[in-house]
Amino acid sequence: MSNASSEMGRGMGHERLGVLPKTRRWRAIVAEIAAVDVPPSDVPQIAKQTLDALGSRYVDLASDAGVETAFAFLVDIARMAAGKQASDIATRSPLSFVADLGQRLNATEGSMEVAEIVRRAAADAIATWGRENASTQAALFADSPPVNAWSGLGTGAGFCELSRLFFSRLTERYLSYFLDREASAALPNLHAREQFKQQLQAHLGDVSKHSFETAKITQSFAAGWFNKNAVTNKPTRAQIRHFLSYAFAKLREDLRREDRQ
Repeated sequence: MSNASSEMGRGMGHERLGVLPKTRRWRAIVAEIAAVDVPPSDVPQIAKQTLDALGSRYVDLASDAGVETAFAFLVDIARMAAGKQASDIATRSPLSFVADLGQRLNATEGSMEVAEIVRRAAADAIATWGRENASTQAALFADSPPVNAWSGLGTGAGFCELSRLFFSRLTERYLSYFLDREASAALPNLHAREQFKQQLQAHLGDVSKHSFETAKITQSFAAGWFNKNAVTNKPTRAQIRHFLSYAFAKLREDLRREDRQ
């Protein structure tokens, strides 16, 4: 890590991490998904090309207007939970938040494709956080969720969990997309490509878990950033962009580290 990057991390409350362990390496997941149709000799290259493609996409996502809008929206929810509006959002359902996010994204210039992907990633993150913190599954999408449904979100600990979920869901969608693209290019015919798609669908749980483990690296500084920049005042656009640039850089670094293993 460069000195400048180290200073940036410390400013966000980040302590440098070592190699983050993953339950399964990406290459092993690709090998299992591709076992039926892809020659074993092609698996390492497909796995590498998938990670390379995602790493390149991270560069674009760090400055994408849709990503900025979605992440700023998550920050706003957490700030409401931390402030005077805490009682106002206690009875809101995840679906109402997702509707508000959709309106913001519709008014945002940028790639419609990226906007849709980040909308789904943020919606999944909000729904998952709400489900895990609601008292009952049935109350999650009810008109009046439990009063404590969003308690804890307005803390650094709560925000870093929501942030990790967002980056995890975003990574999951792009990993699946690029893996499908790279594998399809190596498969001999349409039947083989369809078989691979079915295998990929059957192993989405593995891809999802790998993405969640990859996104853990964002937790190391998200809480500190929130406590420093968002609890008292609304973060500026520059501060939001600064966070996203750093987060995606750390995610790319983790992908490169795994590719070298």
